[in-house]
Amino acid sequence: MVTNSHFMSPTKKHLSVKERRQQLILAADTILKQEGVVDFTIDKVVDYLGVAKGTFYKYFKSKDDILAEVCAKALNQLHNYFKLSERSHPGSIESTRAIILSSYEYSKDYPEYFELIVHMERPELDYDATAHKEASMQIQNFFMGHIQKQKDNGIIRKDVSPLLANYFCWGSSMGIMQFLDAKKAFLEETVAVTQRELLEAFVDVLIHGMKT
Repeated sequence: MVTNSHFMSPTKKHLSVKERRQQLILAADTILKQEGVVDFTIDKVVDYLGVAKGTFYKYFKSKDDILAEVCAKALNQLHNYFKLSERSHPGSIESTRAIILSSYEYSKDYPEYFELIVHMERPELDYDATAHKEASMQIQNFFMGHIQKQKDNGIIRKDVSPLLANYFCWGSSMGIMQFLDAKKAFLEETVAVTQRELLEAFVDVLIHGMKT
């Protein structure tokens, strides 16, 4: 069982605003990993720390606000996966393939974070987290920059828009991975194909449509 021994003592009365806010975010991160995004609640965060619910609302206006802070961490980790994947195959179309496939590897290594990233894409959510917006923009700029470099090097077609490539690669990848999770048993037992095999075939179609 995870305890709150990893955090600043919740009984300490004189934490700075920054310390208390960070304490709440770390607790939310732990609860997310224990419960998943669907069962995540504010009550579980404050109970974990042993603080009043009013303390939470001094720093965050809603559950979505604090989840957005945790999601910023998740996005930064995904960004690192992208950067490492690009370096693994420099100067070839395989680096683009590796970046897209790294989303799948990330979803298996950090399933709760991946679930959170998908959850935070929902348009009805209302949150205002600068860190989340900055992390999202960093990923977008990284992938757009990668596509532009591939175009400049004659690896990807000149008529491919980096912005549009970012949207269709990100959106379709998220969709196919949710589909793979929902249909895992059917695919393996009835169709006799693994999630990885189907995902690689999907990425091949994406890559074929962009390369020169």
